[in-house]
Amino acid sequence: MEDRERQLEIEGAQRRRVALLAIASGLLYLAGQIVVEVLVASKQPSVGLLQGLTPALQHGKKAAAVDPRAIIEHFLNNHAVPVIVGWLISAVALILLAWPLVYLLGAAAARGAPVSPVTRTLARYAGPFAGVATFAYWVALVIGAHNFVHGKVQDTSAWNAANGGAFRVAVGALGELGLLVLAVTVVLVALRAMRVGLLTRVLGIIGIIGGVIFIIPIVPLPVVQALFLVGVGMMLLEIGGLVMPPAWPTGEAIPWVPAPRGGAQTRGGPGRGPGQRQRQRRDEPSRGPLAPVPTPPPALSPAAAKKRKRRRR
Repeated sequence: MEDRERQLEIEGAQRRRVALLAIASGLLYLAGQIVVEVLVASKQPSVGLLQGLTPALQHGKKAAAVDPRAIIEHFLNNHAVPVIVGWLISAVALILLAWPLVYLLGAAAARGAPVSPVTRTLARYAGPFAGVATFAYWVALVIGAHNFVHGKVQDTSAWNAANGGAFRVAVGALGELGLLVLAVTVVLVALRAMRVGLLTRVLGIIGIIGGVIFIIPIVPLPVVQALFLVGVGMMLLEIGGLVMPPAWPTGEAIPWVPAPRGGAQTRGGPGRGPGQRQRQRRDEPSRGPLAPVPTPPPALSPAAAKKRKRRRR
């Protein structure tokens, strides 16, 4: 009992700070990706197969004096500021993501959810690792584009030097690995928290989908991840019509049960639906056969009524 009260005190002391960090993480990640998508990705030129084969088709050369992909390097060099700013904001958001993940996972473990030490470590470091590695990769690409544009030659070897190299390949691979690990971590945390009742089913499912979208970007912007993080923060602050499920104040695992349509119960109690009313009718004791209703005598005709009066006289 003392351990539970102590856990509730710790959660209460950290709740407001974690809620604000969750909201900030969701909004910053969405803002950073909007900068990258709107100011960079939507305007970036592409080089197709025919453009790449143009030197060989027109001049019979294996490689052109200026690599056809040089246009991408010039574009990246000219848009270095929005690229760096956008990915810097996203990196800060992923660093802040560690606090709500660790908070939810610790609360779920205190209520009996199975949490391994590996999962705790991933919740603490997956977000910052992915954010720093991804940011370093894009900074390295911007530096390579700058060196390519201001170099003496812009052929294929110069382009490979601008986009290759051990450092760029390493941080690129680490960034992809970090996002994969972060996706798995978000899914595990949302699932554990939902099972013990710390998250409603809707919010838990949004978190699981948001984790998957980290590695399978179904939509160009991280709207689902932002919705999940902002929703968690608003739930912890109990604003915007969101309230904390009963597992938070009790310190016990109480899976959230949504209220049935038209039912009177809201949290876990059974509602009285049509099936239960039919069962109640079947369980009611039988009252026995009903007494027959007496039928009124048939009406007499006028002639019969006169005969009856004469007999009475």
